[in-house]
Amino acid sequence: MSSRGSPGVEFSTTTVSSVAVQAGDSKIVIAVVKCGKWVQLQLAESQPNLLEIGSSQDETKKLLHDHELLLAKLKALEDQVWELLQEADKTAEENKDQSQVYDAMANTLGEAWTALVSMLEKRRELLRLTSEFFENALEFAIKIDQAEDFLRNTQEFESAESLKSLLQLHENHTKELLERSLALLNKSQQLTDFIEKFKCDGPNVNSELIQGAHNSCLKIDSLLELLQDRRRQLDKGLKQQQQELGQVLKICQWDQQENQVTCWFQKTIKDLQEQSLGSSLSDNEELICKHEELIIKAKEWNSAVEKLKSDALGILLSKDYVEKEHLQLSNQKLDQLQGEFGRLMVERKTWLKKANVFFNSANKAFDVLGRVEAYLKLLKSEGLSLPVLAARHEELHREIKDCTADALQEGQALISQVDSCSSQITGVHEMMGCIQRRVDHLTKQCSAHKEFALKKQQLTASVEGHLKKVETSIQKISPVLSNAMDVGSSLSESGKILSKYLELDIQAKETAQELEAATKLMTEKNEFEPDEVALLSSKAKWLEEELKILGRSISSRSQVLQTYVAFLKSSEELEEQCQSLKEFYQTEIPRKEEDDAESKRQFDSAEKQWQLFLNRSFLTQDLGLEFLNLINMAKKNEILNVKNEVYFMENTMESQKAEREELSHLRMTWQLKATASKPVKQQWGAFKEQLRKTTYNLKLLQEALMPVSALDLGGSLQTILGLQKKWSEMKPHLQQLNVEVQYIVKESEELTGKGAPVKEKSQQLKELIHLHQKQQERIQDYEDILYKVVQFHQVKEKLGHLIKSREMEFLEQPKELEDGHEAQVQLSRSQEKQAHIEQLHKLALSLGVDVISSVQRPNCSNISAKNLQQQLDVLEGDGVNLRAKAEEYERTLIRCLEYCTTRDNINELKESFKDIKKKFNNLKFNYTKKNEKARNLKALKYQIQQVDVYAEKIQALKMKMGKVENKTSYSLLNYPNNKVNVLLETMKDLQKHVDEFEKVVTDYKMNLDLTEHLQEMIEECHFWYEDASATVVRVGKYSTECKTKEAVEILHQQFNKYIMPSVPQQEERIQEISDLAQRLYGEVFLKISSNLPLNKSIAT
Repeated sequence: MSSRGSPGVEFSTTTVSSVAVQAGDSKIVIAVVKCGKWVQLQLAESQPNLLEIGSSQDETKKLLHDHELLLAKLKALEDQVWELLQEADKTAEENKDQSQVYDAMANTLGEAWTALVSMLEKRRELLRLTSEFFENALEFAIKIDQAEDFLRNTQEFESAESLKSLLQLHENHTKELLERSLALLNKSQQLTDFIEKFKCDGPNVNSELIQGAHNSCLKIDSLLELLQDRRRQLDKGLKQQQQELGQVLKICQWDQQENQVTCWFQKTIKDLQEQSLGSSLSDNEELICKHEELIIKAKEWNSAVEKLKSDALGILLSKDYVEKEHLQLSNQKLDQLQGEFGRLMVERKTWLKKANVFFNSANKAFDVLGRVEAYLKLLKSEGLSLPVLAARHEELHREIKDCTADALQEGQALISQVDSCSSQITGVHEMMGCIQRRVDHLTKQCSAHKEFALKKQQLTASVEGHLKKVETSIQKISPVLSNAMDVGSSLSESGKILSKYLELDIQAKETAQELEAATKLMTEKNEFEPDEVALLSSKAKWLEEELKILGRSISSRSQVLQTYVAFLKSSEELEEQCQSLKEFYQTEIPRKEEDDAESKRQFDSAEKQWQLFLNRSFLTQDLGLEFLNLINMAKKNEILNVKNEVYFMENTMESQKAEREELSHLRMTWQLKATASKPVKQQWGAFKEQLRKTTYNLKLLQEALMPVSALDLGGSLQTILGLQKKWSEMKPHLQQLNVEVQYIVKESEELTGKGAPVKEKSQQLKELIHLHQKQQERIQDYEDILYKVVQFHQVKEKLGHLIKSREMEFLEQPKELEDGHEAQVQLSRSQEKQAHIEQLHKLALSLGVDVISSVQRPNCSNISAKNLQQQLDVLEGDGVNLRAKAEEYERTLIRCLEYCTTRDNINELKESFKDIKKKFNNLKFNYTKKNEKARNLKALKYQIQQVDVYAEKIQALKMKMGKVENKTSYSLLNYPNNKVNVLLETMKDLQKHVDEFEKVVTDYKMNLDLTEHLQEMIEECHFWYEDASATVVRVGKYSTECKTKEAVEILHQQFNKYIMPSVPQQEERIQEISDLAQRLYGEVFLKISSNLPLNKSIAT
């Protein structure tokens, strides 16, 4: 031991004694160590180690029990230690000189014992803590076992509530595990801290103690790690199962909520589909209020749906959830329900609003219908006429229709939008049925307008039927009259032709009656509307004008034919009479004088036949002259072969005149024979009587001719015709006088030969012959003048009618016609009328001049031609004025025709342009839709040819347009500017479109030309590439066959000489192709250039 007074001095340590204490398996050995004056108690051995804690709670408890016994035994030695200290105190008192030594020994020994006891108490505390630790560990392990059993056992649940309870158990287990784990961790930390502190405190720190501490800590940590591993695994399993159960709970709760929401939506949807839209306005408004409440309620349910969707999305996004299909289907179903609900809500709101509008309209309609019903009752009591009542009823019917139109239309629209069989629109159906019944009831009451309309319709149909018949009849008659009339070559043929024209005349008259009936219906009935009247009147007027033209033509032709047929019939009868008389005069021998009665009868019969012959002859002559006059007044080309007919008529009349003279000569010869059988004396007496009577008659004839000599040639036609009629009646008498004079002359010659005293009557006979010759000249002059003046006045009268009609046309200035055909027809008619007027005007002037010339003869000096000359002057002036008006009228029609023709030409040009443009676009489209292979060089060249054809067509079209434009500019100078401007604007617009289209065609042609050039260059490049490739292949082949380096060099030189120089040229061509392709196709040219073999091989 070392003394405190000299601590630097080293002393040896000596074990004075040792004490062993054992209790059970625990044993400690305490050594008393002395070093100098120091005495120390040292724990020499400890079994088990002071820091040994055992491997289990049982071991720890046993160690604690043994340690408690050990401490108890050690406590028993404490009295001995204190006795030893007291003994040391006594020794110290006895040995004053060594008191310090004994005091030190006593102190160190006491401290050592206290320290030893404290250490053993700490071990006891350690074992207690360890026991608590193992107890906590055991509880922890038991809890882990319970939790594992809980986790292993399949937990069944029937509802969300049971699932919640199960999850609560999970939470409890987790919580208890956490609590046990935390308590164990705290206890292990406390135990570990105690061991560390135990290891470091006290003077007995050694390697065994450290090792013991380390082993104990390892036991603690290993147990703790084992339990914590189990806990972690269990925690993981619990957590996973809890998550799964949580997911299941969420799904269950989601399903419950979804089921609840689905049920509500399904029920509401069913209600929406089945609920009525109302049966009245108040009912509908109540339903609208309920729907507004439902909208507010639907917002809450829609929020629930959105929350369900959000929850579903969260569930679907979680990694642990596997059964996603169910949730997705449920979510989709929910989406569909929500969408269907939203659609039905919007539809129902819309339908409710439309139903509200419908019911409002229905109420308004019922109000109006009520007023209409009241007004109908009032009208029924007033007793109005049908037209007035029809007008009122029509207004009421229109009001009924107008007031119910909106309601019925809205109701029908609503029914068509909603299922017509749905119960929702039952009220709408009922309301519409009610409206319709009310409308039908009121409509039946106000049917006067329908009756009136039916009557008007029938009337209109009747008028249109009449007009249609008129038009059809005109269409049938017109083609016949459009051809020249053949008067026929025989009586039968002419009779047939006349019958045909008489039938046409009857048809024309019947047609006129139809037109008159139509006009009468239009004028007498006031049922027609102004527009209808204007339209029908316009058509009737046009048909009337056409019918008048046809009627005049038929009348004119019929008159010619009737005169001609009458002439032919009269000529046949005349020929029969002539032959009969000739036969009589040539074959009949005059009776003897003794047979006076028979002779007188024969003579009277012959004279009667002769008079009939003369009457027939002059009648036939008048008919022939009338026929010639009618032909002269007829339109040009109206009579077929008119010259031949005139020639035939003139020859026939000359032949008849010659036959009359011949028959007159035969009669005279027959009469001479009859008188020759009488005695000369009797013959002389009869001669003298005949001479006297004939002279007297010739003198009377001069007085009869006085009215003709005093004739005013400018008088009325009726007067002149009356005079002509008297003249015609005088012609047989004049002819008879002429024959009597010839007979007297002949008989005088016969009597002179028989010795009769004729000389005494010679002077009287000369006077008779002179008077007869003078009268004959006068008769011939008068007859010629009378014939011509009658013909003049007839022509003048007809000309007057035509001029009057023409003047009426001029007063009605021609309207601006929109139809070129109608303008052409009117122009042709106008020119035809004017030509006929000019013909008659020329004929009238010619006849007038001839009459005035004839008046200059000596026998006609008393005839006045002054009025006739004035009429000719007026006629000539009227002709000039009429010609000027006709020219102006025809110019107007020509302008209309030129305008219509120009307009039609422009329209034709437009149609031609559209056709060219359409065909050109089809040509482009058909070429464009071909694939690349089909658009080869041959097809391209053909396309260019076709485009050239269209370019030529455009040029031809432009030439036509130029002609039309020039014609429009010059020919329509006097036409209204607005019309011409429209045509010019149309031409300008067409010119603009044609120019634009021409530019399109030109650009397309240029594009095709460039494409052709491009393809040709590409083909040249392909050809060069194939040739160069073949050369390269040959050079490669030859190079393998070369045996020497010189041969290879020669081959290389030839290659460089013939192939390589052409590469730069081809590269330039490739660049040219690329530039052209860039110009034509833009970015697409890369395809073309990339497909060039030169780019692929040679250029690289």
